[in-house]
Amino acid sequence: MDVICGGVALFLATPVILAVAGAIWLLDGRPVLFRQLRLGRDEVPFTLLKFRTMRVSGARRLTGRDDRQRLTPLGRFLRTTSLDELPQLFNVLRGDMSLVGPRPLYTHYLPHYRDDERLRHTVRPGITGLAQVSGRNHMGWDERLRTDVEYVSRQSLGTDLRILWRTIVGVVRRADVVVIPGDLGEPLDIERTYPVRDGLTLRRLRTSDLEQRVRWMSHPSTRRHTRMDPVSLASTREWFDRVRQDPNRHDLVVIENASGKVLAMAGLIPRTPGIAEFYVFVDPERYGQGIGQTATDLVCQWSFERLLLDAVMLTVHQNNTSACRIYEALGFRDESVTDGRRTMTLTRERFFAAPGSAGDPGRQLSSKVGTA
Repeated sequence: MDVICGGVALFLATPVILAVAGAIWLLDGRPVLFRQLRLGRDEVPFTLLKFRTMRVSGARRLTGRDDRQRLTPLGRFLRTTSLDELPQLFNVLRGDMSLVGPRPLYTHYLPHYRDDERLRHTVRPGITGLAQVSGRNHMGWDERLRTDVEYVSRQSLGTDLRILWRTIVGVVRRADVVVIPGDLGEPLDIERTYPVRDGLTLRRLRTSDLEQRVRWMSHPSTRRHTRMDPVSLASTREWFDRVRQDPNRHDLVVIENASGKVLAMAGLIPRTPGIAEFYVFVDPERYGQGIGQTATDLVCQWSFERLLLDAVMLTVHQNNTSACRIYEALGFRDESVTDGRRTMTLTRERFFAAPGSAGDPGRQLSSKVGTA
């Protein structure tokens, strides 16, 4: 079925494939195809084919941690219309892929799957799949991989035909298309190395979090302890577009593992080599529940273990006594006190030596890998 249907589709798509290849050659140069190793059936790697949508890395000096700067105007069009996927019909004819199945993911994701999620590799990966017609990149990793396993568990010809039809409708309507996947989340190997404590963990701040960020920052309870200028959704979007280009800056959210609900927002702003400034604010409706302390602990552990920072600094109002107590318990010490604001610094050594910290043998934080 794959060979017959894939061959017919390739024959019908040949004029489009040649037109797209010619456009890439003329506008963006060589190479026309993008090749990358992905995990196939039985976790055997194969070379995935796609039309190239981004500039070659060495073409000019590029900064930023997402694909936005490298994406070409033609590449944006190809991603929006899903035309960049057409060369995968050759993968189908070679037996690497099926028309329908879990999307092939990066080979370096393999150590980060939970045991049950590896079931997705017992079938050939597909050009489209159940996860793609159920939300595509808008789904979080847990839900996306769970949907892949669901597909494998109830795979049938009828299911495949329904997925193919929903794919065609979605491509025509351009539904759930995400041109820059990084806008909605992080790679699996990054997301699942964030620490976990008390059912809470971290993930990167997303565009979809910005409305909530504005509501929290505008709340009277939040503004009572800050001196920030009023913010709007428009100004926050401009801020986010600017700051996420800095590879050394990290704006995060603290989520509840069970529900995925955002409970706090935090970040690390680079100041000098090895030192970053920390900030955190909690859902104003959840004050007094220990979320701020857990959030601070999670970000500090991550900053020292993953980012290898030497120290973290922050500024807090003296009258915010609850926050001051949290920071002192974690090992923050005063550097200066000016105009009612305390500038405090936490070194790696003090953090791991503090009672109850991540370095305390009596209380170890866990990784997201292997946790439900």
